[in-house]
Amino acid sequence: MKTKGIDLIKKYGKIFAGTTVGCFITGFAIAVFYHHSQLISGGVTGVAMILNYKLGWSTSLLNLLLNIPIFIAGFIFLGKKHIIFSIYGTIMVSLALQFFEGIEIPYESSLTTVLLGGAICGFGSGIMLRSGGTSGGTDIVGKILNKYFSIAIGTTQMAFNVVMLIVYGFLFDLDLAILTMATSFVASVVNNYINDGIDRRRVLYIVTSKPDQLAERIGNELKRGVTSIPCEGGTTHLPHQMLYVVISKFQLAALKRIIRDVDPEAFFTIQVTTGVYGKGRTFHAVSQIGD
Repeated sequence: MKTKGIDLIKKYGKIFAGTTVGCFITGFAIAVFYHHSQLISGGVTGVAMILNYKLGWSTSLLNLLLNIPIFIAGFIFLGKKHIIFSIYGTIMVSLALQFFEGIEIPYESSLTTVLLGGAICGFGSGIMLRSGGTSGGTDIVGKILNKYFSIAIGTTQMAFNVVMLIVYGFLFDLDLAILTMATSFVASVVNNYINDGIDRRRVLYIVTSKPDQLAERIGNELKRGVTSIPCEGGTTHLPHQMLYVVISKFQLAALKRIIRDVDPEAFFTIQVTTGVYGKGRTFHAVSQIGD
């Protein structure tokens, strides 16, 4: 029983800790940088910011109040387990907005907000998501629509943010709406790097008539393992072998030359992938995967 309790603390403690740190970093970026240039973030917090700019109401308080009906809907349609971390994330973001309210960093250019503010916000949200946390709002709405209408969560979030940007552009200024889009793009890029990593690998599927020679060259020259998969032509029904190999982006040019030298008639595709786990040089061990 004691061991189970420790495991639960380790599992959920990591989520709560990551959510706390991530939300406070995100709240700092919004309160200090976004407010400086009168830009908005995405989701329900963005709605709270629009009301703050227009009516002067507290962003942190509005963020909590606007999320209450969403939490109630989430509890009804999704259950308690799905919203507990969302409630915690919303509270942490609201506390962070209140904590950093009024802090000013002297600068003039909105480009600073776009690049630095967007990067800090993306870094914070990346830490939160990587730990398994969420800040609620449109995440819950997206899950409800996905559960009952099979609408992708990302589609719901994007549609909500697009409508919010259009409203923001009409109420304030088109330039501010465009700057908000640019800031969101920077935040999204940084967020993706935090969650996916910087070193994105390349996966190649190679259909070849010389699988043994090609696999040998790849192993000897690139020091990479190769998986051979039997296949056949969809129309000719002739048997082939398809090689599956994962390499770093720096090895791609060398592998292309190897394929050209061994089998100029080969057919292959290249895909970008992240999070490569398993036995292999520089890959992540499966045991490193968290709960």
